[in-house]
Amino acid sequence: MMKIMLALVLGGYLILAAAGEVPTYLYAELSLPEEVLVALPQRAQSEGIPFAVAGVEGVLCFTGADSEETLLSMGSYLYLDGPFFLLGVEQGDGKAFLRGEAGAAALITLGDPAVLPRLAELMDRLGLLPEGTQVELSPVEVSLKLPAPPPGVRLDPVLWGLLVSPDWFAFARDYGIERVGLRVRVVAEVEGMLPEEYEPYIQSSSDGLVELLLPIPLLDDLAQEEAVAKVRLPHKPHPLPPTPVKEEG
Repeated sequence: MMKIMLALVLGGYLILAAAGEVPTYLYAELSLPEEVLVALPQRAQSEGIPFAVAGVEGVLCFTGADSEETLLSMGSYLYLDGPFFLLGVEQGDGKAFLRGEAGAAALITLGDPAVLPRLAELMDRLGLLPEGTQVELSPVEVSLKLPAPPPGVRLDPVLWGLLVSPDWFAFARDYGIERVGLRVRVVAEVEGMLPEEYEPYIQSSSDGLVELLLPIPLLDDLAQEEAVAKVRLPHKPHPLPPTPVKEEG
């Protein structure tokens, strides 16, 4: 059923392409078995799919690769970070991702949609493709300007742009955001204590500022906490100007 649905959707996509109306990316939401995330590391290892698991303080532990650079160069990869995951496939001019958490995920395709069958195969091997699953992909265009966060989400526009971007890794690279796996370094301007659930992600705190290495899916949650005035990127220190050399004599 999955392959049939993909064929139908790709047919429509190619018609749009021929008409010069190619969307920026294709998007679909799907439900996943609640227990599937627990089995992902073991299934990925048995299927020979390279992956990275976030450990203490977000440090990545790799299986099937010796570094993130190697992992991303292998064409297919899996990231696991607590309740969150991202399965990625890159082939020629196409990229496809399945990202989410236990129970729900988003399927995203950029560029050449011929990459989709390969992602579907990996999903099936990892148990991420329940029998009878139907996926209806819809075209989504990306604004050339950074979108504004919704009311009540006190998040820097660049970080909101990252959260809603179809390609987290490319967006973080293009905007100079420090990323470790599925986490990014941010600063929360606070007027009280953060809820206990954020403690594993806190790197340091002082004078109403809390620095966190936070999973990308939690950015909007943090920005809506009562104690948070704003979530932003860390300020980059500017280099001091050179000290003039005083000539003698």
